[in-house]
Amino acid sequence: MLSFSDESVSYCVKALLRGELVAFPTETVYGLGGNALDDKALEKIFHAKGRPKSDPLIVHINSMVQAESLTEMTSFQRQCFDILGEAFWPGPLTLIVNASKNISKLITAGGNAIALRIPIGEVAQSLLKQSQLPLAAPSANRFGHVSPTKAQHVLDDLGDYPNLFILDNNQSCDIGIESTVVKISEKKSLSILRPGAISSLQIKKVLQDKGVSVEVKIIKREIKISNIGEHLSSGMEAPGQLLTHYAPSLEAFIVQKKELIDKNSQLFSSDIFKDAVMIDFNASHKNLGKLFLKYFDLSESGNPQEASRNLFQFLREAESIKNAKYILLPNLMSENNEELNAIFDRIFRAASGKYVQIN
Repeated sequence: MLSFSDESVSYCVKALLRGELVAFPTETVYGLGGNALDDKALEKIFHAKGRPKSDPLIVHINSMVQAESLTEMTSFQRQCFDILGEAFWPGPLTLIVNASKNISKLITAGGNAIALRIPIGEVAQSLLKQSQLPLAAPSANRFGHVSPTKAQHVLDDLGDYPNLFILDNNQSCDIGIESTVVKISEKKSLSILRPGAISSLQIKKVLQDKGVSVEVKIIKREIKISNIGEHLSSGMEAPGQLLTHYAPSLEAFIVQKKELIDKNSQLFSSDIFKDAVMIDFNASHKNLGKLFLKYFDLSESGNPQEASRNLFQFLREAESIKNAKYILLPNLMSENNEELNAIFDRIFRAASGKYVQIN
């Protein structure tokens, strides 16, 4: 690992220019960066992560001007891209538009669209500006595993990969879950393919304020494959769409709300608690905390931003608890809170959609 400094950034820029990989922090999670214009570097990203090539890569850029050579947008796409980019970049928003014909199919998973964003953070900004490269940068973890929010997480997952440089700013990522992914269609519609810190209401308002009235659709969870080892015959539109994703090494379950218990929910009796780690929210099961092998609360006060920052960290800590066999996760599905739903999207996939009731 390299501590963040002007010297270490310069060293990593040279590594990127010769086709090596650099893991770096953003405001969302750590990214595994490689030169988006170098197929050999892109191949290394897939190899290092064990990632199927059916899963597209988000490309990080240093300015909206840099998008010009990477895209071939329609006039509607350009209009929305400019409005949303000006409003939310740098920030946790990824925009999908038509890709330039020169873009590698390794980035687009064989499709014709490219996902772009400008990340926040001194480390990411320094790498992008000094290198002047567009950087393909999925999360810097083993494919399907819990996303990294600290440099140590990257080292734990990918530390054995040769010639990988990890920039460490000695902080956890501020937001803690991946960016909102929005596809801007050629047919004058917008779809949120992956929820994140920026909501559909924020996106719609920014567009309306600029005179663009358009439906912003939230695409519900799509179960693409049930086994992360399988490869798709055609590419996905956005990363993070597998049923099993962001998954810890222990079997995880979502604690079903009593009013929603059904015949498909498994039943845990209290004698199982001694083998389980509970990750709670808003102190919902605090009265049972001492019965579990370990008890965490994403946010005892019910704060979504705090919960977002803590989720992946707590999942990784739960993996390391001696004798733990299960992780129990909170059901944060909400009808009117997109922040909680973004967190729950990761929880749902970490548990592979499995629910449990506890008594």
